[in-house]
Amino acid sequence: MVEDQNLIDREEISQAVRTCVAQSLALDPDKISMDSRLVDQLGADSLDFLDFIFALEKKFGIKLSREGLEQLLRADFLENDLTDQDYLSSEAVERLSEWMPELRGAPERDKVTPRQLYSYITLESLAIMVELRLRAVDPTEAEVDSGG
Repeated sequence: MVEDQNLIDREEISQAVRTCVAQSLALDPDKISMDSRLVDQLGADSLDFLDFIFALEKKFGIKLSREGLEQLLRADFLENDLTDQDYLSSEAVERLSEWMPELRGAPERDKVTPRQLYSYITLESLAIMVELRLRAVDPTEAEVDSGG
């Protein structure tokens, strides 16, 4: 468990994510990068994702919101998250882009299906999830980040 979450920097989070993913997938951490795609490039599956989350929670002493990840893994989207053609709505894509930056570069953002989302999850996505959660733990930090 981390003693002072305010002292955790992005590099420490990135290193922990790389180590966690490498151990779980039996890969050399030096052979993967933060923009490595977990499914397409590293061969991760849904059980691996749960392993990543549990390991990161233990490492940082936090509870990560599984809502977005579980929604994605189950392809369980609300009715207003999908268009009539079963593509993700622009609002859903924007919301998911917050922790899946690779999604911002999707060739046709208006034609992304829930199934395609797997290919946009990277190590960076996991690091962002951890960082957002750590930031949410300290409300004073959120005030500073908002420019207030």
